[in-house]
Formats: sequence, C-alpha cells, structure tokens
Amino acid sequence: MISGFSLKRIVNSVYRDVVVQSGSIITGLFIAAGILFIAFLLNLGIEDHIISAQDYAETLGFFYILFGILFTFSTFKEVHDQKKNHLYFILPISSYERILSVWITTYLLYTLAFTILGILVGQLAIIFGSLFSEVSFHFISIFSEEYKSMITFYFFLQPVFFYGALRFSKNKMGKTILSVLLIFLGILFYNFLIYAVLNHDYEVFSGEQLASEAFGLAKNDFSIAGRWLFMIIIGPVMLLAGYFRMIEKEV
Repeated sequence: MISGFSLKRIVNSVYRDVVVQSGSIITGLFIAAGILFIAFLLNLGIEDHIISAQDYAETLGFFYILFGILFTFSTFKEVHDQKKNHLYFILPISSYERILSVWITTYLLYTLAFTILGILVGQLAIIFGSLFSEVSFHFISIFSEEYKSMITFYFFLQPVFFYGALRFSKNKMGKTILSVLLIFLGILFYNFLIYAVLNHDYEVFSGEQLASEAFGLAKNDFSIAGRWLFMIIIGPVMLLAGYFRMIEKEV
C-alpha cells in the first residue's frame, strides 16, 4: 500500500496517461481543430468581421465541453479491462494520487491544451480571412467573463462524467447522463416542494399580483440555492465518490 503524498508520482502518472492515450488525443485535437476553424470562419463572416474575446469564448465553449466529456470517458479503460487492470493497480501510486493525476489530465491539462488550440486555430482563421475576405488582421484575445464562466461551469460539471467513466463499465455516457437528469429532477422537485411548504398559506398560486410577485422572488431565491446544491453534488462530491470507487476497484 503506497502511503504519503508524492508530487513526483503524480507527475509520472500524468505523463503515463498522456502517453497511453496519445493516439486518441492527437486524433481528437485534429478533429477539434478542423471544427473550430470552420466555426471561427463562420464567426468572422458575421457582422464586424472580428473575433472578440466574447466571440472566442462562445465559439470555443460548446466544443470545449463536448470534447472534454468525450476525453473524460476515454479514461479508466484499464480499470474496466479484467485482463489488464491488475497491471494498472500495481503501479506505485496511491488511490487519491491516481484520482488527482487523472483529474489533472482531464481538466487542467485539457483546458490548457484546448485553450491554446483555440487561440492558434482562431488566429489562423483570422489570417485566412484577411487574405481572402474583408477581415482585418487582429490578434485574438481570450480574457472575458464568458471564458471564465465556461471553465468554471466545466470545473463543476466534469467530475460527474469523471465518476461515470470510473463507475460504469458499459454504456458509460448514457448511464451518466441519465443519472445527471435524475439528480437535476430531484433537486427541482425539492426546490418546488420547499417553496410550496413555505408559501402555501399566502395563496401564491392564486394568480393575484402580490402572489405573482411572491412567486417570482421565491423562485429566484430557491433557484440560486438549487444551483449551488447541484454544483456541489456534481462537483467535489463526485470526485470524492470517484476516490472511494477507486479503492473498491483496487480491492
């Protein structure tokens, strides 16, 4: 049993994961680059012919999350391979270091790599557009509230797919998405139930003006609470669940 904490073991594990998946990673980056290039060109052809920081985040966001989810599900293949998983589990690294190294690979390194890819492809699209259209050459910028919101949203969303990749051996994506929907519906029902219990004496469902205002205020309050509860459940809690699941697999 490996004890203590070693940054060197984590770095070696990250390096190993990248090398093992290098073929899939390179293929995915080429596909993403092609799709982003077309998306940026379409963006340049609309309105002011520039890619602003907001345009960059909006164009990158959807594909960043989509490819990130696919990349996350490509991990832990060795865990589910009954013929080879013993080789994976005898690696000199503790359970929490193993979980941390995979998270670093699938979130931190992935976010950095995809951001750089977006900058390079976006700049290439600008150069291409300036040669063959009315686009003026300019340097792309990534600093915007939309970009921060994008990576923050994925920071809380990714752990649930991280856990799904570790928890399920077959139909991982479908089962994970179904689980997320069930959690979301459960929280939605919980918020509605709490709202109804706290406001049933005030005839908030009567349709009167005061009732409508009360309904709107309560809805806003509980929607905020629900969002934070949902993010906590699918964020840190899922990483912790993944840690315990890894321990089960190792045993």
